[in-house]
Amino acid sequence: MSYPVQLQEDETVVRVIRRHPFALIGRIIATVILWIVGIFLWQALRSLQGGMQTVADILMAAGTVFAIGYVGVYWYRYANDLWLVTSQRLIDSTKTTPFNQDVKTANLANIQDINIRKHGIFQTIFEYGDVICQTASAAGRTFEFVGVAKPAEILDLIDDQRTLAMKGGQAPAPGVSQG
Repeated sequence: MSYPVQLQEDETVVRVIRRHPFALIGRIIATVILWIVGIFLWQALRSLQGGMQTVADILMAAGTVFAIGYVGVYWYRYANDLWLVTSQRLIDSTKTTPFNQDVKTANLANIQDINIRKHGIFQTIFEYGDVICQTASAAGRTFEFVGVAKPAEILDLIDDQRTLAMKGGQAPAPGVSQG
């Protein structure tokens, strides 16, 4: 796998983290439900007299194009949003379009606080949420791992790697795991 940044000397990737699949599936389901509601409205408008059929057709076509575009863009962002936990850094790579990429890094030794956030029944049932890492920079930069599976496990991983980085040691490289 190619990484969005070049690794430093003696740096190993401990874990590649991606969003939980429910983050994508939930958006797709919500879009399909709205599109189905649009079909019912379209049929109701087409049944009216006085030229509403053409307006209904135009609105339905625009709604369909918008729904397909929205799902396509969200899928692209889902597929191109990843975080790396290495033996020395956190790396956040977001690619919103083929022409826009944002990569942020933070040394593990500069991570001060790590929190997890889960909101709602779906995040609790499907065990996903956000991991928020606050850095020691003057600007108080925040790394947010949004919508990731098993956030408590990721918090423990980052905390363990931070402890090793602060001691100047390095964890044995068990291979890259994805989650």
